[in-house]
Amino acid sequence: MSWLDPEESHVPKEFEDLKAQFLDLELRTRKLMDELLAHTTITDVSGKTYRSETFSHYLTVSITSVIIAFMALDDCPTLTNYRMFCEARDLFQAEKQYAGASDEQLQSASGSFRKAVTPIPRVEAEPLPAVQILEQYDEANHTHEAQAAKEAFYKLAEVVVSQLTPNARVPKTYLQMFRETLGLKSQSGSSANGEAPEPDLNALLAQLDALTGLKKVKEDVHQLTNYIKVEQMRKAKGLKTSDISLHMVFFGNPGTGKTTVARLVSKIYRALGVVTKGHLVEVDRAGLVAGYVGQTAIKVRTVVEKALGGMLFIDEAYALQGGDGNDFGHEAIETLLKMMEDRRSQFVVVVAGYPAEMKRFISSNPGLKSRFSKYLEFEDYSPEELMAIFEDFCRSTDYQISPEAKKIIQSLFLKAFAQRDNTFGNARFARNLFEKILENQANRVVSLDAADQSALMLITPEDVPEAGKTAPA
Repeated sequence: MSWLDPEESHVPKEFEDLKAQFLDLELRTRKLMDELLAHTTITDVSGKTYRSETFSHYLTVSITSVIIAFMALDDCPTLTNYRMFCEARDLFQAEKQYAGASDEQLQSASGSFRKAVTPIPRVEAEPLPAVQILEQYDEANHTHEAQAAKEAFYKLAEVVVSQLTPNARVPKTYLQMFRETLGLKSQSGSSANGEAPEPDLNALLAQLDALTGLKKVKEDVHQLTNYIKVEQMRKAKGLKTSDISLHMVFFGNPGTGKTTVARLVSKIYRALGVVTKGHLVEVDRAGLVAGYVGQTAIKVRTVVEKALGGMLFIDEAYALQGGDGNDFGHEAIETLLKMMEDRRSQFVVVVAGYPAEMKRFISSNPGLKSRFSKYLEFEDYSPEELMAIFEDFCRSTDYQISPEAKKIIQSLFLKAFAQRDNTFGNARFARNLFEKILENQANRVVSLDAADQSALMLITPEDVPEAGKTAPA
């Protein structure tokens, strides 16, 4: 199994998402956190004081403590839970100890789990060190990182519980105790219908603000959030309110973060009480248009039912218009518009795609134009922002760029940005370049007689594709 390839992972996708979230948290807070921890001492539950470690250390301790505490509800851990424990141990390590471990090796090691881990952490009764530190961080920097981390730790516990055997000891009881220890709101009203715990608005806005670039989009989302909050305040005071449409048009070139922002906005809408679930259903023309008479309306209604309580995200929505009179795309549009009226306030629709095509699409139908009044423009990433995205890829996968290689890559981004058209890939361009460089680096490193850790991590000018080396400085 490749550590970097989630397609080959033996763990749940939710765990992969949580790993990415914890990596992003550590990266986002690193600079200010290092300054905080340099002047901080840590006191455990017994009152003993320790000199502080790095924040990645406390994150690792907290993540593994949650996994251990809940997988210990089984007499012997399941293979999936033990693999998650091993991957958590490796999460912030440059050298991945368990990356190549087979199921047989992990199954064998899991047998001695209880002897190796003593005592079992009591996360259901004792605070997690990472949360305690984040609360100090929030107080010092006027941020809201701790709340999002608490939700992530609770979600981690739920993922572990989902992999327990039927004989596990009262996992629901321990989950509820853990939730209370974290200080999260009770789920008593949501567990029966399967809804996720109520998200924290400030934490979601902090996640939005942490994204690279997208300055205008961030301002627009903050403005919309404030408008909704004020309208809710007016309603609570008995004042008249506006009947605003929350459906939106996202327009921009590929790779500018439209889907990422849609996921966050859907959760923000739930935190504001606009929708009840806050999930995102992604679809394109193929998911809405059928090839036979009468089938398209059924497909649209089915998709809308899945999106109720959340957001329906239609990528390249202009493709619904089709190209000839026999096309059923028009039927899909009309059915969607009717559902938006019949299920008014029960879900939100975002249509997305290239700028010029989206403007023509919305203008082509009076029903579309009347229902979509909010337009978010996703501008192309600048060369500096593309470099920042590239460096994020490197940091999250334990690669380092030599100064010489960085200069060449910066030049490549400058050239690509200057020559861009409406097919420019933006963040996808940066990712494709990153993946090509890793392939070249692997071809170079594999021929070395003895590659140490530094050699395995370093990206050199030799690894950059030839097109990049010839870019102007």
